[in-house]
Amino acid sequence: MKKYLLCLSICVLASIVTGCAGNAPSASYRKEMADTMRICPTDETMVKVTAAPGVEIKPDVLERLSGLIKKSVETKKTAAKCPDTAKRTFAMDTKITQYEPGNKFARFMLAGLGQIHIDGDSILSSVTPSGKELVSDFTIEKTFAFGGVYGATTGIEDVEPAFAEGVANAVVKQ
Repeated sequence: MKKYLLCLSICVLASIVTGCAGNAPSASYRKEMADTMRICPTDETMVKVTAAPGVEIKPDVLERLSGLIKKSVETKKTAAKCPDTAKRTFAMDTKITQYEPGNKFARFMLAGLGQIHIDGDSILSSVTPSGKELVSDFTIEKTFAFGGVYGATTGIEDVEPAFAEGVANAVVKQ
């Protein structure tokens, strides 16, 4: 019986722990978007990711983040429940304001040390023949600070998909 309880406890703890790096963060809106302007299956979305001044991030990482956001938006919009609408075009501009891979050894030693941070400001605009019109403006912040073996084996590349999913959740009709 003790072995069963120990095994059950470990399984429950493992399921709680493994969700942390992969949990999508919620958006903090500066400009809420109208429900009718959320991205639907027929819509096209152009994604661009840049770094804010002073943020050190390699071009290939910006490309990877752009691809992750685009993929997440495309995946989520296929399941979006939208009325039949004409195809619209949107431009998603995300500026990374903080990109810190943290320190694996520090995370291993103690939870909260060596944190991973990915923060970004996103602007979604509707693209029309007459130009761009602001649809939404929001911030996404993703932090990972778990300790122990889980913290030591998790890198910033493991947290990036959750950041991208948070961006997609903020703009796709759910």
